[in-house]
Amino acid sequence: PSLYLEHLHASTMKTSSWIISLILAINNCAVVSAFISPQHVHKPRANVLPSTSQLKVATASPQITQADLASLSEKGYVVIDNFLPRDLVDDLRDDILNLRSEGAFKEAKIGQDSTNELNKNIRIAETCFLGRNRPELLKLGENSIRDRSGGLYDILDNLCDSLSDLSMKDSATPLDRSLNELLYAYYPEGGFYRRHRDAIPNSASVLRKYSLLLYLNRDGWSPDKDAGQLRMHLDGGGDECPPGVQPNLIDVDPLGGTLVLFKSEAIPHEVLNTMSERFALVGWFNRPVSASDIANLGEGGNLVQVGMMAVALALVTVGVTTILGQ
Repeated sequence: PSLYLEHLHASTMKTSSWIISLILAINNCAVVSAFISPQHVHKPRANVLPSTSQLKVATASPQITQADLASLSEKGYVVIDNFLPRDLVDDLRDDILNLRSEGAFKEAKIGQDSTNELNKNIRIAETCFLGRNRPELLKLGENSIRDRSGGLYDILDNLCDSLSDLSMKDSATPLDRSLNELLYAYYPEGGFYRRHRDAIPNSASVLRKYSLLLYLNRDGWSPDKDAGQLRMHLDGGGDECPPGVQPNLIDVDPLGGTLVLFKSEAIPHEVLNTMSERFALVGWFNRPVSASDIANLGEGGNLVQVGMMAVALALVTVGVTTILGQ
């Protein structure tokens, strides 16, 4: 991949056809053609009956309702109380504490692509990227609450299937499970994240279709004493409220087990100042990559960034997070 990036940096060709040709040249076209082809999107698993030992886990697995999906489709967001049972919330919070003790968390940055930077005026938090088969996590243990049958990853796969059906219904575009992004977010006392958007035009984050927030705070979280609410802005603006428009917002208490889903390109949001340690799972369910996405990324003229995106896709990364730096 470094050879391709060197070629990109030296070249002055900036047409979308050249960029797409580069992508198709990598790995004899096999991997990338899968990424820009509908065949690569997730297909429902075969209807195989679960074993007796799996039946209890599968039956108890949290599920999103059709009413919740309808609310997400119509309003652009949905808040689901008690999506996770308390014992699973506690297990996942313990998982965060264990990963932090092992040094798996890093200070969270902001920005897209080469502008990604640490800015404590906008964000104070720590993050740990998640995903099946991530070597840096597997070396810390292969039977975590994330990996085991009926655990976090299985729950999120089921949720992704439901959201993919909704995406097909709303826009005739499925989701691509292989591009999902997932991380733990830890906010210390005094942490925050100012107003921002999850999907930015002409960046890799444009693939994000639905954003996910799943709160893992302790039982008895107090909105007054602990704070740290999620604030969703419904004023139609981007990183700021449009001039002359009255603020229109919704605050969500980060109570353990609460799931929040919203359309990534439609809902600017922020984390208000926390007064206690705050634990959450954050994720994005992404649509497949198209040739037009790569062309749009090239319009800014930074061929190195475009090349990074191309190589990342060609190598089948666990998501576009490494390019976004979120």
